[in-house]
Amino acid sequence: MKKILIIEDDIEVRSGLIDLLEESGFKVIPSSTGKEGILLSKELLPDLIISDIMMPGLSGIDVIKELNSHTSTKLIPLIFLTAKKEMTDLREAMEYGAADYIVKPYDANDLLRAINVRIEKAEAYKNLIKKEKKKTGRKPGYTERITLIVEGKPEFIKLSDIVCIEAENIYSTVYLNNGHNFLIRKSLRNWEQVLPDSEFLRIHRSTIININFIDRIEKWYKRSLKIYLKNSHRSFIISQRYAVKIKSSVI
Repeated sequence: MKKILIIEDDIEVRSGLIDLLEESGFKVIPSSTGKEGILLSKELLPDLIISDIMMPGLSGIDVIKELNSHTSTKLIPLIFLTAKKEMTDLREAMEYGAADYIVKPYDANDLLRAINVRIEKAEAYKNLIKKEKKKTGRKPGYTERITLIVEGKPEFIKLSDIVCIEAENIYSTVYLNNGHNFLIRKSLRNWEQVLPDSEFLRIHRSTIININFIDRIEKWYKRSLKIYLKNSHRSFIISQRYAVKIKSSVI
């Protein structure tokens, strides 16, 4: 039986959700505040969370921010219940990776459909992670796909489509060959453990490039180099320290 945590301060809305979900075969965990919802999420690890946005004390946005900061809870799909007047707040909530949203007053069938879809996707992702854990510790091949969490949702990215990666602390921006880019929670050190050494090269303390996308290399000031990448307006100045590495790997 799948567990669903409800975070809703309105007792009538909360009671209606409990009745609907229990009748649909779910185990329901009720909560009336964001603080209580966070504690229950960490303790009971529900399969899905339904949360109001505007609540006294911690808001729904505060809840998703906190859950995103913990490994055990950041992948739990969260559906927001929102009134139309809260749509501005909802945009911020979706940026933090909310799985979906339902506008109040909600349609029971729409809500149940959204719940089932999100639980199925979360289960599929968990199964994928289990399969990956069973693999050996080898790095994936250049043409293989890896799974990344982008705005709380799994994305399958082909390594050969990555042009470059720029990182700052535990976050990195990934630039793709199709012109798209996205920010994810992954440090450059984590990237080095995944990317094949024969195709990706660290050229700066915060930058990794795909050497297959190097368009040209020019000499620069004081033995430094300037690298231009294909299909990209990006270029990089490489210090003398990293220039030696470039010459031995590429030139």
